[in-house]
Amino acid sequence: MTGGPGERPPSGDAAGTTVDTLLRGRVALVQPARGFRVSLDPILLAAFLAPPFGRFLDVGCGAGALSFLLLEADARASGVAVEIQPRLAELAVAGRDRNGLGDRLVVVAADARRRSPLIGAASFDLVASNPPYRPLAEGRPSPHAERAVANHEVTLTLAEWLDVAARAVKPGGRVGVVYPAGRAAELLAGLQAHALIPGRLRPVYPRTGQPATRVLVEAQPRSRRPLRVEPPLVVHDGAGYTPELRKILGEDH
Repeated sequence: MTGGPGERPPSGDAAGTTVDTLLRGRVALVQPARGFRVSLDPILLAAFLAPPFGRFLDVGCGAGALSFLLLEADARASGVAVEIQPRLAELAVAGRDRNGLGDRLVVVAADARRRSPLIGAASFDLVASNPPYRPLAEGRPSPHAERAVANHEVTLTLAEWLDVAARAVKPGGRVGVVYPAGRAAELLAGLQAHALIPGRLRPVYPRTGQPATRVLVEAQPRSRRPLRVEPPLVVHDGAGYTPELRKILGEDH
């Protein structure tokens, strides 16, 4: 879901980056001036997942928005953020340092599908992601390689992301994801196939009366609790954001 969260001070550099802020300046983000830029998706997911987060894994972290938001919401949390694209991983490191997160967040430029000591089996309380959501057969990938990898399943399919999540999450831990509403059935079936049982689902609507565009889902390994479908989150109301969305963005006061 695209959108214009946060503010963009007039800063940047010759490498083509901008320094933007989320949550009314509480979170800084160093991201490409062109290419893959933050949308509302990680903001919605971070707000959907209730703390405490413990030790989390952010799969496909991009420039780090989701990780930074989780750490802002829970002062005791720590995490590992994995990004396959080296430039975005470098920007995540820059954002981590700008936010003063120190050793609370380890950023790894790597393929999350490959086992590594930093992505150990059953070692995370939370696995969260805003993964690539478009199959290669759906639409033409962006000519901008960075954006194509972030949006299309070029390097990480739904099944592969679920493999990583199922392997990394602790028993009793949580898996959180934001995904297109049109692929919700595929997502839920995939979670079930990996013994990750959906416990919460919240649909996201751009406006009242329009079809949902996203679903926010939280699942747990081998859980027996029934799925709770939560009230819809509506993004726009009239010419601006709804009161709930403004609260999520930190713009309600």
